[in-house]
Amino acid sequence: MGSYKLFAASVGSALFILLSFMYWYQWSARVLTQSEVDAYMATIEAQTQNPGAQHDLTALRKFLEEDDGEPIYTANLYVFNEVAAYPRDSGFSGTGEEAYDRFSSVMIALMIARGSYPVYASTWADEANSQWDQIVVVRYRSRRDLADLFATDAFAEASLHKWASLDKHDRMLVKALHIPDGGFISLLLALVVGTVIYTVGQISTETNVAIRN
Repeated sequence: MGSYKLFAASVGSALFILLSFMYWYQWSARVLTQSEVDAYMATIEAQTQNPGAQHDLTALRKFLEEDDGEPIYTANLYVFNEVAAYPRDSGFSGTGEEAYDRFSSVMIALMIARGSYPVYASTWADEANSQWDQIVVVRYRSRRDLADLFATDAFAEASLHKWASLDKHDRMLVKALHIPDGGFISLLLALVVGTVIYTVGQISTETNVAIRN
């Protein structure tokens, strides 16, 4: 491969990675319209799963109606039941942490599909200064993505595991501009991909030349 073609392929691959990541990370976010808020709320209110997600519907509607299209973060604090508090006919058992892991396995897949992901999680806390078993900080691409997640049957059904797992919990919704923006990560990833493609191409070209000679 000629030097120009190799350089163009490297730059093209890097740009593709960068643009794809940024579209997933933020560019596809859009502010909710009132009709969309009404539609999401109607879907969520109609969910019949037991125990279901147990939303504060009034607070949720206000939260969605104030959408600005920007990312949000949730800081979640948990105390787990020693034994998961499943309904007798649920068919599930185990510890509170095992029940929460079942919920997380569903939740993470739903988040990733919507440009969202856990930023930080820890099960360690200084017992002298904390009453919580776990803290999880999650970035949501937008309020639309959070509403879309809540509206899925998968989330409502997985909430059985969440509520079985928890003895106590608290959650804060925040905007955290001090957290490094994912755009820097995508740029670094794009540079790495482009550099690797260019380097491998150069090595391959030099090897082919040496073989022919």
